[in-house]
Amino acid sequence: MTYTSWSEAWLDALLAFSHPGRMRRGKRFARAGLIKNLDVRPGEIDAQVKDGRKVFDVEIHFPPLDDDSWNKIIDKLASQAIYSARLLSGEIPPEVMQVFADVDAPLFPSAEKLEAQCTCPDWEVPCKHIAGVYYYLAERFEKDPFLLFYFRGRSKDELMDALRSHRTVARPEIEHSVVSLFKDPPLTQQLDHFWEIGHELNNITFNIAKPPLPLPHFKRLGKPSFTDIDIYSLLKPIYDTITEKTISWAYESSEKHHD
Repeated sequence: MTYTSWSEAWLDALLAFSHPGRMRRGKRFARAGLIKNLDVRPGEIDAQVKDGRKVFDVEIHFPPLDDDSWNKIIDKLASQAIYSARLLSGEIPPEVMQVFADVDAPLFPSAEKLEAQCTCPDWEVPCKHIAGVYYYLAERFEKDPFLLFYFRGRSKDELMDALRSHRTVARPEIEHSVVSLFKDPPLTQQLDHFWEIGHELNNITFNIAKPPLPLPHFKRLGKPSFTDIDIYSLLKPIYDTITEKTISWAYESSEKHHD
């Protein structure tokens, strides 16, 4: 299922294995502002819930993702320019959830992995106080999805640093390939004949061919977040036609020129 809301995805995961009646009662605690002293750490959440004159302590445990999983996630995010750019600008589009699924790294809790406890006398999990914290977390994650990432094992700063490192590693390779293409002497040594056409012009050749990977820019950017239309399938025939016509025109023109 594709989600457009962090809170919706978080709550759906919890509702899949939580008693609906207790969840409804917990929702009232969250809406009434009775969740206090929330503390989120990697794999652990502590909070207090005010219930009448009493205050109950709630603890939630969900093992954070390991380094190998995070490395795969960051590699995938860095490879998608649209995700990388938005993350580095401080945004986390909901489509990022799919990245976790693609590398088999659960972003949201499951009944097998999540543990929760409360100091109230109700033995059921979740009790209404735990459910209240669930709903309060949904509000917080919706406002700041980076908090959810921190709960799963990476802070915002750690994630940003990792993405920037990927960009830094890639940049020298690009710069090296560009520099190797142009070995002209410095401009100061060419001022006297800068506007002259040298014999080197005769050695310039062009190879017009189909790209080895169809629509590489679409592969790089990933699926756009602003529409459910399959843009790739819609535009591929157009690009294929343009490519074929361009190659045909280029080589036809070249043949006529040589004739």
